[in-house]
Amino acid sequence: MERLLKGLSPDGEALLNLIPGGVMQCRNDAGYTIVEVNDGFFDMFGFTKEELAEQFQNRFIEMIHPSDRQIFLIEVERQLNKGDRLSLSYRVVCKGGRYKWTASSAQLFGDEREQRFFCIFLDLTEVRDTQEKLRLSLEHLEIIMNQSSDVIFEWDLVADEITVSPNWLGKFGYAPHYDARLKKEELLRHFHPDDMEPMAVLMDEVKKGAPNSVIDIRISTAKEQYIWCRLRATTQYDAENKPLRAVGTISDIDEEKRTMEDLRRRAELDALTGLYNHAEMERRAQQYLQGNPETICAMFIIDVDNFKQVNDRQGHLFGDAVLAELAAGMKKLTRKSDVIGRIGGDEFAMFLKDLPSSQIAEEKARKLLDMFEKLFRGEKYSFEVTCSVGLAIYPWDGNDYQTLYHCSDLALYQAKSQGKNQYVRYDPRKMAAMERIGYSSLGAAIDSDQTASGKSGDLVNYVFQILYDTSDIDAAIDAILEIVGRRFDVSRAYVFEDSVDGTYTVNTYEWCNEGITPQKELFQHYSWDNVKDYQELFRDNAVFYCRDIHALAPDQTALFESQGICSTLQCALCDGQKFRGFIGFDECSGLRMWNKEEIGMLSLIAQMLTTFLLKKREADRNEQVMVQLNAILDMQDSYIYAIRKDTYELLYLNHKTLRLDPSAQAGMTCHKAFFKRDLPCEDCPLTGATEVYNPQYDVWTRVHYSTMKWGDSDAYLINCADITEYKRLLCKEGSSK
Repeated sequence: MERLLKGLSPDGEALLNLIPGGVMQCRNDAGYTIVEVNDGFFDMFGFTKEELAEQFQNRFIEMIHPSDRQIFLIEVERQLNKGDRLSLSYRVVCKGGRYKWTASSAQLFGDEREQRFFCIFLDLTEVRDTQEKLRLSLEHLEIIMNQSSDVIFEWDLVADEITVSPNWLGKFGYAPHYDARLKKEELLRHFHPDDMEPMAVLMDEVKKGAPNSVIDIRISTAKEQYIWCRLRATTQYDAENKPLRAVGTISDIDEEKRTMEDLRRRAELDALTGLYNHAEMERRAQQYLQGNPETICAMFIIDVDNFKQVNDRQGHLFGDAVLAELAAGMKKLTRKSDVIGRIGGDEFAMFLKDLPSSQIAEEKARKLLDMFEKLFRGEKYSFEVTCSVGLAIYPWDGNDYQTLYHCSDLALYQAKSQGKNQYVRYDPRKMAAMERIGYSSLGAAIDSDQTASGKSGDLVNYVFQILYDTSDIDAAIDAILEIVGRRFDVSRAYVFEDSVDGTYTVNTYEWCNEGITPQKELFQHYSWDNVKDYQELFRDNAVFYCRDIHALAPDQTALFESQGICSTLQCALCDGQKFRGFIGFDECSGLRMWNKEEIGMLSLIAQMLTTFLLKKREADRNEQVMVQLNAILDMQDSYIYAIRKDTYELLYLNHKTLRLDPSAQAGMTCHKAFFKRDLPCEDCPLTGATEVYNPQYDVWTRVHYSTMKWGDSDAYLINCADITEYKRLLCKEGSSK
């Protein structure tokens, strides 16, 4: 090859061929006519010397991508106006028609007769591909953040300033304002009064360095309506492990809370009368008594006299209406602060707080008798209903619920034995004989043939409490399946969850009774194509009940027979109108009849499981997406970091950057972290420098940056490609000259 430069020695020519890129000498004319190129040029673009002449007539301008030519010409003219050196980046065609991104450095030399460029090319295709992947990753992250309904916040603990994402305004209807100088009541004025103190405690814990914090609070909207929100915060620390900032999210859980409140209310209340069930009655009364109130309270147990006759003569529907009316009458006789419950078929209890005297309690008992006796007089089918009442007084007859209940229970028995339609106050002397024989009215036959509702309410309330209190939803569901399975003595209890696209289902949880073979491993990716129209079985009230599986379609029967199932009850898990799976209970020992109460209770448990399961799956999916995005950024072969625009504060560093300097971390300024400088660098890339040398690491980088939003703040995303080897080769070339 002829020498590229006059006077270039054979050793210099060999050195040019060792440069990891292309070298070209071209004229400074309209086509930038190629004079000579090195072997690296041929290797980089794939053409031979003859092909350059044949396809491009040695006009280098023809090799530049059409979209880049105008910019190329403008940049050449602009840079030549400042000197005789060029630094450009553009696409050059390769053999086969594809293009490579190149970084070219050029030196103009010659005289008035002829001027030529001496150019060196580096392949930037991989760097550009990396940048494009990063751009798409960041765009993906931005899309996810924009679509998220969560409000994102950042609390600078050092400056004591809080910034929140723009969707706060859309959620609450006003701009947030944080001023640490304000008093607590003014600072937290948008929070529900009951939540101000817990929120203040959480903020104080975060300031002290609590790593992770979660709280459910109510925040007011511009329309003065409170929305339940879940606030999560994670604390970040400086090099000395001092709390630096807290970042987190504020999620709208209002619908979830109201659903839970509705489920809780339904679990607490007796469905027929709207009074508390026995378990809730006991919980509320005992909670009040645990405070050892310095007042008088009264415990009543009320039993409807001869109620079985009402059911037998008028029917159970009529009897239910009577109980509902009696419950309404008792509510009118009491205050909102008092506790009234239905503890059996026709048995009620009342706990009255803060009475002026025990005589007031006895007066209330007489009013109860009078209300019962007169409630149904004067109607078309007039009849008389009476009751018997047992009364115990706090603190003389007992200091806790169980003792008061037992005493009023004994008093009720005496009232019944004395002819009914009367009340009896507990007297320890008169009750001594009954205590000796161990009598309890709950062990005796009651007038009604209805079953007690307390047990059902206890189970539903217990299941809800497990789900509400748990930090491990998987373990909680496993426990619930066993509790419910043993409570109803079924063979198998399980949960199936559908895939996102609904094409297959997975048996995610299972409990088996003694002697029953587990089936979970057989249904880990079960296609719905294997059993036609299965989801149609849930179209009526979202419950599928089958006493005999042989009444089903052949492929459905075969599916159940393969598992040894005789009878089944399954309740759909639904997200709105969309079928998401089901909770099921199988009987393998023979045919089984499920009653209405059992079906209703299991349906309610299924609703509770649906709420918690869907929330968990959504959280799992969001966490997976964030892990994938972080993995993409960490795989990039560039030093990538983000800084706050005004303060140069590091917001994010990828793994390659952290490997270069493990001591660098978010919160430090970039010039402090990377250059050990207290002030910004003079050749900062944000001022226009495209190539930066860092003496601390002995690394040269080509720098590109773009503006972005980090929460509410303006920020820069900086991408640094390592060009150290290229720079060292240039230095060797310069020294050889």
